[in-house]
Amino acid sequence: MPQYSYRKAIKEAEHSLGLHGREKRIARLLAEDLFFLTSAEIILKSDEPMSQQEYDLYCEAVERVSAGEPYQYVVGFSWFYGEKFKVTADTLIPRNETEELVMFVLDEEADNGQTAVDIGTGTGVIPVTLQKHWNNNKVCATDISQAAIEVAKENCDSHDADIIFYEGDLYAPLIQNEIKADIIISNPPYISKDDVSIMTPSVIEHEPHQALFAEDDGLEIYKRLIDGLEDVLHYGGRVYCEIAFNQKESLLKYLLKRWPETKHFGVRKDINKQDRILYFTWEG
Repeated sequence: MPQYSYRKAIKEAEHSLGLHGREKRIARLLAEDLFFLTSAEIILKSDEPMSQQEYDLYCEAVERVSAGEPYQYVVGFSWFYGEKFKVTADTLIPRNETEELVMFVLDEEADNGQTAVDIGTGTGVIPVTLQKHWNNNKVCATDISQAAIEVAKENCDSHDADIIFYEGDLYAPLIQNEIKADIIISNPPYISKDDVSIMTPSVIEHEPHQALFAEDDGLEIYKRLIDGLEDVLHYGGRVYCEIAFNQKESLLKYLLKRWPETKHFGVRKDINKQDRILYFTWEG
């Protein structure tokens, strides 16, 4: 078998990905992430031959992405807030919108010894990133999936973060461990099952449905989060949730019906001018 240079292998991968309707830029990303190279290093090595082992690994990865598997699952990690985090088929791939949620929390909250809890942590990107930026606040997280908790713990260890993870449904672990928070953050499942037809096949076929979909037009988990606040949040505590672009009115209506004394609330738009972050101070 003839040797392939990095340049030729990437060019052929771009062609293959294009034929399958995938983004051609993934060819270069795969080369960078599989071989732990920067963009500049790929350019410098462009005319060097790949080893047979590298070429076989690269071809297998291109085939998997061409077949529809997200490239983050293929390489085993995703970038979030400028850092690498492990991802598996048991966890959602972190999105840019969630980076904006983390940035908003960091902008709004003082690092003064508060307790923050991430509900439905998945890969753990939210609590790990928050803890890396805070010195005094305590951070913990919950998830109903044991497999997701294991991934989150690995990400916590690899980033040398100090976080306690609890397995369980929503607030149940907090109640069991008598934890009261000052800040609650969540990016819960919020996609309506009626929206399956408009979602990309790669998401439907590969990402965990438990972390994607919710009943009641995608509002079920939010309503449970809002209903249970008195058991887990100090009076005057703050809540930050990532939401779908079309859920603002329904969630604000439910929030104010359930806790009519709530005065400090709103929905922040993301970089694409879509409603994205529900925030409020609990004054129940």
